[in-house]
Amino acid sequence: MKLAHLLSLLVLTIGQVTAQSPSTSKGSRPLDALLVGDGLWELSQDEFQTKLEGSGIQWLDSARTRARFFGQGLSLFDNKVAVIEANCDFKDGKLASTSLSLYNRGDSISDPKTQDEFEKQVLVTKDALTAKLDVKPTDRGKDSSSMVKATGYVWSKPPTAYLLEYLYQKRTVRQEFKAEFMRLRVAPAPKQQAFSSSSSGTKVKPVAKASLVANIVREDNGDVVIKSVPMVDQGPKGYCVVATAERVFRYLGLEVDQHEMAAIAGSSASGGTSPEKMVEALKKLSGRLNVHIRELQGWDYGDFTRMINDYNRAAKKNKKKEIDLSGMRVIDIGQIYASFDPDSLKECRAADGKSNYSKFQRMVAEYVSRGIPLMWSVELGIYPETEILNQSKGGHMRLIIGYNAKTKEILFSDSWGEDHALKRMPMDNACAMTTGLYYLEPNQ
Repeated sequence: MKLAHLLSLLVLTIGQVTAQSPSTSKGSRPLDALLVGDGLWELSQDEFQTKLEGSGIQWLDSARTRARFFGQGLSLFDNKVAVIEANCDFKDGKLASTSLSLYNRGDSISDPKTQDEFEKQVLVTKDALTAKLDVKPTDRGKDSSSMVKATGYVWSKPPTAYLLEYLYQKRTVRQEFKAEFMRLRVAPAPKQQAFSSSSSGTKVKPVAKASLVANIVREDNGDVVIKSVPMVDQGPKGYCVVATAERVFRYLGLEVDQHEMAAIAGSSASGGTSPEKMVEALKKLSGRLNVHIRELQGWDYGDFTRMINDYNRAAKKNKKKEIDLSGMRVIDIGQIYASFDPDSLKECRAADGKSNYSKFQRMVAEYVSRGIPLMWSVELGIYPETEILNQSKGGHMRLIIGYNAKTKEILFSDSWGEDHALKRMPMDNACAMTTGLYYLEPNQ
């Protein structure tokens, strides 16, 4: 079996089983209050809550540093423009920025079929915002310093600046036209220069590597945990890989969202994302973003077959069904994991004294102690989880953000909102269900 074929099957498992859709209001939910107002950037969380209560706010963390709007009925400009999702960030107790997704390939119900159709949608939004502000936009063109080089238009009407960005893949002989996203970013007017970074020639810089250790908290109960990783809600789609990457980028001080990541990693709402494609894409972008990505554990056919051999020895001893790869015309990774006996899998991969288990413990302790969260791909459904779980089985990616050596637990987080910010499980269960470990780190 060729490695490339094996990895092509893995693509179908990471994030293919998605979280259930959240319940949302189906009535009219206008968000124009996020765009204009002399006191917009002086709004506290409480004032914001009161002002937007009728539009259905979801706070993504207990500190209320990020608010989200998602679901049916969201709109702008007297229902002329539909909104898929809006995220609002707060800093020092005040509203600091807003990003509104007006189209994205993962959440939108219908997709534009042609470039003309998509650009007409952009033009409707552009004209509506121009009329609302009574200010003409500046054509920013493509931002060559950004991750995906989206095309944009900028408006400035103090105290606020606006950036409308959109991205699509042109139709070629080898591929069909594919719209990626259209979003409207809103920020205080002094930040307008950030909307024009392609002309400024400045490079995007993450936080300093040495500063990450300051994010570690050591609790009296033995928990060692990274406390300041931003929360993102991937919504009801298989974007766990790119949503996890967005959280790490934001933790490093880089404003990169999951829809940009989906564009470069080839994500699909139902089919998920290949971690290998994500790693490959980020390696190409490492110079532009001033970060590097590393694979601590990935998929290797030789390692996989050795694991199956080890598992079969444990299964035979425990009188459980063994895995016969020779009889399989197609190797379905998810199906194989679903057929594992949990005790035999743990015995071969995560028993005390096993080199795999010791290595897993060391990696978790080393990187968390440096303030580096680990992007952790797993197969769900093998071991029970006591905390809230929006996905019952299949390939998934989450973040390891801590550990407890006393209790032999890992602390982790799922990208499904505030209720999923901090969870824990036995270290041996975590090791046994692991299919990959990756991390992002600033270059300096």
